Order: sequence, then structure tokens, then C-alpha cells
Amino acid sequence: MSAGRTILNVVAGATTVGGFAADWNRTHLFNPNWPAHARFHDAMTIAVAALLGAGGLYALNRKGPDPDRDTTMGALLPAVFWTSMSAAFAFPGTQGLQAEFPHLVPRVRGVWIDERFASAGMLGLTGLGYALERRTRRGHRAQV
Repeated sequence: MSAGRTILNVVAGATTVGGFAADWNRTHLFNPNWPAHARFHDAMTIAVAALLGAGGLYALNRKGPDPDRDTTMGALLPAVFWTSMSAAFAFPGTQGLQAEFPHLVPRVRGVWIDERFASAGMLGLTGLGYALERRTRRGHRAQV
């Protein structure tokens, strides 16, 4: 497996399980201060991430007739989730985990290392993995 495909698989896998790892706890889904509707939205976010990540894993690892399309879908599906996480900060009144649990979020030079860094990192890895895989695939086509 190429480096690009490996990176894309790691991102898709992390997207699949990340919501359970990050939100299936007292700060999110089981937070006693959250009303039932807030928990509904968190559960929906976990499910969407799992489905987009699993779809990405499927596309990346299937033996379909169009490997380029599969690579694109394998990168795009998880990227939709991470882009939506970044976009959430643009909505009124939204903040990261530090709003309620500041002791759980590290700060570097006064800057919170919150969900926006996770989403930027995963989108950066997706871009890197996609670019590497496209380059690898072009190299294979040139050899044929």
C-alpha cells in the first residue's frame, strides 16, 4: 500500500471511530448539563462521522473499476466531516471544548489547541495523502 493510501486510510479510520472516542463520555453524550436535544445532535455527529469514515474506508479499499474515483471518494467523504467541524466555529455562539472544560484543552502561547486544530490537521493529512496517492497512481499509469 502506498504512503498516500495509508494516510487516507488512517484519516478515514480515525473519522470512523473518532466520534466515539472523543464524545462517548461525560463531557459530551453523557454530560448531565446537556438537554436531551443537545445529546441528540452529538449522537448525530458521532453517527455521521462513523458513516463518512466507513464510506471512505470502503471506497479506498474496494477493487472497483475506477481506482481514481475510489481514491477521490475515499478522501472526500471523511473530509466532509472535518470541513463541517471547521465550519461549525463560524456559527453564532459556538466554541470548542474549552468553553465548558478548559482544563482538558491545552494552550500554546495563549491559543487553545481545540477542535479547529484537529479538523485542520485531518484536512491537511487528507490533502497530503490524496496528493501522494494521485502522484503514485500517475507514476503507475506512466509505467504501463
